[in-house]
Amino acid sequence: MSNIASLNNVWVNYSGLTALEDVSINVEEHDFMGIIGPNGGGKSTLLKTILGLIEPSRGKVEILGMEPRKASRQVGYVAQFQNFDRQFPINVWEVALMGRLGHAGMLRGYSAADRAAAQQALEKVEMADYKNRHISQLSGGQQQRVLIARALATRPKLLLLDEPMSNVDSAMQKGFYELLSELNQQMAIIMVSHDISAVSQYVKKVACLNRKLYYHGTGQLTTEDLEAAYQCPVELIAHGAPHRVLKDHPR
Repeated sequence: MSNIASLNNVWVNYSGLTALEDVSINVEEHDFMGIIGPNGGGKSTLLKTILGLIEPSRGKVEILGMEPRKASRQVGYVAQFQNFDRQFPINVWEVALMGRLGHAGMLRGYSAADRAAAQQALEKVEMADYKNRHISQLSGGQQQRVLIARALATRPKLLLLDEPMSNVDSAMQKGFYELLSELNQQMAIIMVSHDISAVSQYVKKVACLNRKLYYHGTGQLTTEDLEAAYQCPVELIAHGAPHRVLKDHPR
């Protein structure tokens, strides 16, 4: 398999504070990697570093053998849902087309190829029938599918997802994960999530991040990895089920 993304001994600092500490990781073609960890542990920072939005203080990042900014057209990104203004006056079709801005440019306008890519992306996430619907008229799960269509319109080789289930009700989550599994046949995926049970069930590899990365290259979650990342005792309840953090842990 070809290498899609690699981070080697990456450090990121903000105003003297360390957000990522000596992080090394490789993502290969068709990998589906879940990143879990506590709030403030650097998960979103990691995705933004891969995107080239944040420059590492030390270390090296390569995406498809290039600097992150040069590979940006081949990386799709879906930010945390709460960062999306659901009342913004825009319809489903216009959101999907936004994924082609990097190809079209601000002044040239969209080409037939851009429109075809947006249409195919909406069809892929089963939202083409809603293309004229205002984004605010959709359910949370439907809105999230449209945002993924926007990312897919770039025709990426790597898809980055930051808490994609944050506004998707439990009844729709299974179908959503099945969609991601289908997309994974065409591209590598890195997904940040707090849903440990879903991560352990659907992804191929798991990494725990709390400034440092705890990663062993498989989809198995161990108590040792979780306790190292969350810095407190953790009890795993049954196979593939959510974990419980014990009350009597050091503060």
